[in-house]
Amino acid sequence: MANLRMQRWLIALSIITSAHGYAPPPLRPRPAPPSRRLTRYAAPTRSSDAQKAVSTLAFVTAAWGTQHSVAKAALDSVGDGHALELTAARFLVAALALANFRPKDEETWRWGCELGVWSFLGFALQTIGLETTTATRSAFLLYLNVKFVPLLELVNGKTLPRGTWLSAFAALSGTLLLAADSDAVGGAWAPGDSLSVLAALASACFIIRLEPASQKASSPEGLASATALATSVLAFLAFWQTGRFQSSELTLPPSEVLVAALYLGLVPSALCGYLQTIAQKTVPPSSAAVVYATDPLWAAFFAYFALHERLGPAGLSGAALIAAAAFGQNLLLRDCDVEDSCDVE
Repeated sequence: MANLRMQRWLIALSIITSAHGYAPPPLRPRPAPPSRRLTRYAAPTRSSDAQKAVSTLAFVTAAWGTQHSVAKAALDSVGDGHALELTAARFLVAALALANFRPKDEETWRWGCELGVWSFLGFALQTIGLETTTATRSAFLLYLNVKFVPLLELVNGKTLPRGTWLSAFAALSGTLLLAADSDAVGGAWAPGDSLSVLAALASACFIIRLEPASQKASSPEGLASATALATSVLAFLAFWQTGRFQSSELTLPPSEVLVAALYLGLVPSALCGYLQTIAQKTVPPSSAAVVYATDPLWAAFFAYFALHERLGPAGLSGAALIAAAAFGQNLLLRDCDVEDSCDVE
């Protein structure tokens, strides 16, 4: 009975509302809740890729910071005249470590040979310079490439954003303060310091040419393998010209050089060379160079414990400037959009 009355009331209500031109609004379907699976596993943006690449370069730079102390300790223990020998041995180890990744296409070999030239010049000049300067000062002067990279890119017609220039200027100022710290470098300008500056110029050329090489090579590991082999061949040719690499005098290098070459070849050369080629597919050279500028900080850290080299007030101020420049570059990279080139503005 109650149901019959309810039906009559509903029929009457519908007749009244229809007479006044009113119709109830159509029911809208409730939107489906967002899929947690899609949100959680969304594809990474260009910005996140850039941040991962910067983190990779930061690890590479920390590993590079060890090579100054290792090479300096080895050269000091055996005396002068073994710099080219150490350079050739370390890149022979690197080439053997990456032998399974050697490329099969001519283009990757061409890029590897070009990068090998800049790599050989940079490492050979740096290692020879370590015979007459300290590991700390060599590391600081080597990373003047932070200034050389924007200048060389400017010559090539590239327009650099203001943020990159400011970061590079801060890193350069910090490097100069560190180099001027008498407590860290221990005296006047030495021949090894000039060689370190030339090594910085070669390193800047390597960084610039690595970007197109990484994009056009068949694989990053193949490019790293070709570069290590080319560097090793050039180093052995240079060592041959010294006159010490003669058949009648052919002996194994001192044990200190062999141990240093084994570590330098496997970690700073082979592993870091491979990771660098991967990371610089995303990070442009001018931004990568600022991250590389933290190398003197790591070099000073390891030299403090291994070689008892210390920083004074000027050196500490320079270290703070370099750290601020690298940190600022990371913040700017984090804000780049997916469509942007991620060259920081």
